[in-house]
Amino acid sequence: MTDARDATSKSFKPGLWLGVAGLAFLFVLLRWNNFNAVLIRDEGEYAYAAQLLLHGRLPYEDSFLQKPPMVAYSYALAGLLAPNVFWFPRLLAAAFAALATVLLGFVARREFGPGAALPAMWLMTPMILLPELDQTIANTEMFMLLPLLATVAVYVHGRRGNGGPAHWLAAGVFAALAVCYKYTTLPLLAFVFAAWSFEERRAGKSPRAIAGHCLAALAGGTGAAAIVLAPFLLHDGGRRLWECTVVFNRYYAASAFFSLANLGRKLDEFCRFWWILFLVPCLPALKPDKRAWFWVALFFGAWLGSAGSYYGQYYIAIMPFWALLDALALRGFAAWVAAKAALNQDRLRAVFTGLVVLALCAPDAAWIIRSPQQFAADRWGPWKTFLISPTVADHLRQHTAPADLVYVAGSEPQILSYARRFSATRFDIAYPFTIPTPLAKSCQAEVIHDLQRHPPAAIVLVRSRSSWMTQPDTPPDYGRFLGKMLATQYDVVGGCFFNDELGRWREPIASQDATNCAMTLYIRKAP
Repeated sequence: MTDARDATSKSFKPGLWLGVAGLAFLFVLLRWNNFNAVLIRDEGEYAYAAQLLLHGRLPYEDSFLQKPPMVAYSYALAGLLAPNVFWFPRLLAAAFAALATVLLGFVARREFGPGAALPAMWLMTPMILLPELDQTIANTEMFMLLPLLATVAVYVHGRRGNGGPAHWLAAGVFAALAVCYKYTTLPLLAFVFAAWSFEERRAGKSPRAIAGHCLAALAGGTGAAAIVLAPFLLHDGGRRLWECTVVFNRYYAASAFFSLANLGRKLDEFCRFWWILFLVPCLPALKPDKRAWFWVALFFGAWLGSAGSYYGQYYIAIMPFWALLDALALRGFAAWVAAKAALNQDRLRAVFTGLVVLALCAPDAAWIIRSPQQFAADRWGPWKTFLISPTVADHLRQHTAPADLVYVAGSEPQILSYARRFSATRFDIAYPFTIPTPLAKSCQAEVIHDLQRHPPAAIVLVRSRSSWMTQPDTPPDYGRFLGKMLATQYDVVGGCFFNDELGRWREPIASQDATNCAMTLYIRKAP
């Protein structure tokens, strides 16, 4: 009986369970006031693509989705689990992020022992939201973290357990899913498989065995990708998907939104808010683990994958590897201090980790204590179109029937999702035909043709620079056509004015007042 009690007391570790409970509390604390905030345009784009899928239609063919299809499938899953709950994809993305955090803990424990797991998980939890809780939305990268870290976890488990073809097959499946969320993960994943092959060769495996493993990974990846892409390949051989996710993005990546200057601005932002993360690896007591090289390579590879983007979400893939490297540094520092001062190493590591997490969260304390309403107003105030989209969608729905085609002139597809209406053109965003690229003119011709062939029952005209991104080299054809179409075939119904901070709807309004509206609703005249 005594032995049983002793075994129970040894298995119960109050410090461990306290750390896990605190981690769960921090995870919720960072999201409690923003999980149901208004959709932004990226989320609107994915939600509208999911709306198409759930009605038997296809993104790329019926919407200009710039991302691979897994994010549309994720939003469609959220729609099946909680129909008409617009914020449910955020809960699903949070679940994905939580599972990814657990996988990082598994990886850290397998690679470096139990002392690295909880610190890495604690650091990753605020880091994936970026400074100022900039990434509370259900973006592609938040979903993508799970298959990315699942691939790495299978590799770590396989290399330590003499993994066979089954491990490589599973890694190939997860890798394909990660790529089908975002193509920029491909270099990182290729490095993982290359390192795995190299390690197997050093361990004495024959080239034939390694080739067999690589074929298993290729089979898993090909099979998973075939299932994900099947609807689009069967429909048109993937032509529209290729145009949206590869051809257009190639030109988009060459735009001013991706540059060394943007990378410098992001680094400056991280240094200002998260200076502690740059300081920790410089601790003089740090003794790099011999396996740290692999994670350093993934860390810098993820930075390269960001492509110097202006947008914060591109940097989310860096955070798990950054968190792990800093956790290793904290473990090394705690071991050094414990040896010098004859203190408990585990307690020191917990204290140091807690201090770093506090330093990460302190600049965001004002965001954490805001009410949900104030969080949304302060976060999205500069983008008023996000805040007023639900109101505009309500009035769009009132003035149209479910079968009516509508058009949002701008890049605010969240209105289509809120209103449960379908667009008269696949260009639910304006960027493809306003950002000057070799595709812009043909895209303008296509949207003009669509609107002529299927004149929408209603048009929402958005007047926001962020919704258009027009530049001096933007072709003028579309603008002229839209102006003439609205003037001759549509009547002004109402709108939300720029100078109204509450975003209240006004109806009716005079035609001359429409230019002062952030969004204006037009209804087609009777024939």
